[in-house]
Amino acid sequence: MRLEMGTFPVTDVVFGSRTHWNDGVLELNEAELLDAVRADRRIAKVELELAKPGESVRIWPVRDVVEPRVKVEGPGTAYPGICGRSITTVGQGRTHRLSGIGVVEVSDTPWHESGGDHLFVYLDMTGPWADVMPYSALINLCVVVEPDPGLGVDARNEAVHAAVLTISDMLAATTVDIDPPKVETFDLSEADPSLPGVVYVQCLHSPQAMSGSPNTFCTSTYGLTQLTPPWLFHPNEILDGAITGPYRTAFATSWTVANNPALLETYRRHGKDFNFLGVIATRTEWTTQHEKQLTANQTAKMAQMLGASGALVTWDAGGNEFIEVIRTVQACENVGIKTVFLTSEDDPTGDVPTMLEPVPEADAIVSTGFYNSALLDIDPVPGVDRVIGQRQKVTGRLRDQYLPTVGPLPPPQRFDDHYGFGKLSGVER
Repeated sequence: MRLEMGTFPVTDVVFGSRTHWNDGVLELNEAELLDAVRADRRIAKVELELAKPGESVRIWPVRDVVEPRVKVEGPGTAYPGICGRSITTVGQGRTHRLSGIGVVEVSDTPWHESGGDHLFVYLDMTGPWADVMPYSALINLCVVVEPDPGLGVDARNEAVHAAVLTISDMLAATTVDIDPPKVETFDLSEADPSLPGVVYVQCLHSPQAMSGSPNTFCTSTYGLTQLTPPWLFHPNEILDGAITGPYRTAFATSWTVANNPALLETYRRHGKDFNFLGVIATRTEWTTQHEKQLTANQTAKMAQMLGASGALVTWDAGGNEFIEVIRTVQACENVGIKTVFLTSEDDPTGDVPTMLEPVPEADAIVSTGFYNSALLDIDPVPGVDRVIGQRQKVTGRLRDQYLPTVGPLPPPQRFDDHYGFGKLSGVER
């Protein structure tokens, strides 16, 4: 599979009479974009607002950030499967992307029928919280959208995300008939057999055990969020958005998956330092130890059958999901695959290990840092001049307190850099 990725940088976004990209400036016809979203009768309310780097702006609640991408040659559609889009296998031909812009999904819609956690993610465009978030460097077009409250939660989630994809598609379509300033080719066909084979194991949380739904609010694989055996992906599929969708942590968004530096750096070293054999997507949050160990064993088996002698493992959530992740590292090592684990660190209170289950086989770990606002005694985040989204924000460990979103807020409870964007530093204490 050969994929050309054409990049169109966005240096400014303005509202105007047409939706058009020219020499870095993206012009938006606001009425045209809103009419396209309102054509879905499930949508009760939608607005567009811009947030630019350095502005005193806070966005909340944030469900997803999407980079506009469009297939201009080859089968399928960008971000396939999710919200009923085509499930044709992607990863070939040419795809165009608008870099430097994010389409931000702003909605108060709960994330599954069973209730549970509120959404806590908010974005600041300036200040200490912005300093660690890659999205603060983007020009963010915020789609503030609410669906018909009479719909079921799954239908409301689909309507909200479909609205964001509608906007993203219309922006990306501005590039279809023009030549990109930059084109990068991604191809695994040329390989030196003397180089070691490497796989990337991307562990993805599934909410199925909590929600009972196979396709609810969560990072999806071709639209599915359910617990499944490991999937084998060509990395080009991921660049075309085969792994995508909203989630409730700041670093598990469509934008971070599409721009994942761990994946891109591995790919760019193919044929030079090693042969990149593919991506194994492994679902986490199984409910029994038997299931967790089986998933780990099957992932290692698939890597071994691909001929891997090395593996990179990442993950995107915290808590019991860690067990199948660390057991995957262990299982790969036990079949002779040298494995590197990229992870944030956990709570070291009381001299406990900074991993939930340390195993001796996990002997090559790259830390992306530790962020727990209570333990680090981090100051409240300063107030802002403007809010996009809800005017009150839920806070407190019991999620029963509300504060004005515009004012000072408690710092986010935790922060996990899943893929090595590297904007969080650490200090030995």
